[in-house]
Amino acid sequence: MDTPVPGPRVHGGRGLAPPVFVVSTGRCGSTMVSNMIRAHPRMLSVSEFFSSLADSAFLGRTLDGNALLRRLGTPRPVGRMLLRNDFMFDEYLYRPSAASRFGPDDVPPIMGATLPHLTDNPEGLWDELVPAVRARPRDTLAAQYRFVFEWLAHRFDKAVWIERSGASLLHVPTLARMFPDARFVHLHRDGRDTAISMRGHHVFRMYALAAGTLRIFGLDPFRPANWPGTSRWMPAFSRLWFRCFSADRYRARRMGLPLFGWLWSNMVERGTRYLDALPPERVLDLRFESVLRSPREEMSRFIEFVGPGFADARWLDRLAQLPRKTTPRWTQLDPSEQADLADACAPGQRILGYDATVGPPS
Repeated sequence: MDTPVPGPRVHGGRGLAPPVFVVSTGRCGSTMVSNMIRAHPRMLSVSEFFSSLADSAFLGRTLDGNALLRRLGTPRPVGRMLLRNDFMFDEYLYRPSAASRFGPDDVPPIMGATLPHLTDNPEGLWDELVPAVRARPRDTLAAQYRFVFEWLAHRFDKAVWIERSGASLLHVPTLARMFPDARFVHLHRDGRDTAISMRGHHVFRMYALAAGTLRIFGLDPFRPANWPGTSRWMPAFSRLWFRCFSADRYRARRMGLPLFGWLWSNMVERGTRYLDALPPERVLDLRFESVLRSPREEMSRFIEFVGPGFADARWLDRLAQLPRKTTPRWTQLDPSEQADLADACAPGQRILGYDATVGPPS
């Protein structure tokens, strides 16, 4: 990883391009795109910041520095559960061990992916960030988060910050309101492959369990009032749920692919509605399969959207050399599984223009 370049510790937004959020259902290649962004010499890739804050991400209108530090540094119930039971996944880069400073019960949420995505010394970066955050006066939640992103951009000598969190598509209205100058890149993938990937990922299994439970009780799990991060009651629900959580029962639980197809399709239906309500110049559509097939062309569109001043031929050359695997995973299912999964994904597939029979269009 590149050695970070020290920069100013306080910044009011001067010199930075308008921010960008890469939003998606998750499990659709967004980690790959984060890594591509991270390789660019002038763009700061903020990975999984809001995901790491889980059910508290967008709660509260104002915070002072100490409250902001508690939010960034206090593990959420879902994080503790995942670490205590060794339910790890690739995006979580900080691995607590006997040699690490933090363990499952005290690792700061943004230590999991956000900070180690930026540097080989995330603990040292946390030590630098803490006093800057603690010194913040009371301000709006949006201003506090913007301060953190801008502090990191200057710390690493970058000209724009781009945040990417999995399952962020339903947060578009909140993000658009908090960051009125921001643009949105909607990254998506064939829902059948996305559902297969979701079923193998512990966080999305938790999303599916929670959403399915709310549906049983007649609640709409995709409303902001019921979705983790924007729901006011979800933190209390999470504390209760994980207090009673049984890892053994969870491991033994069978979860069919149609449940994940339903989860994905509903997220797409709601999220695209939110994106359609924004001015078209604030939104870029990016298809995962197209990025794999034509990385230079697709990421050139991405750069034009972020700003023409970020054009970099050598960066595009490196992206063009990345290994590409384009065979859809859903084709390996037996015909009955394919049919059930296709039915569950059909509404989202139609919205995004995927052919539910033969896979993504060329």
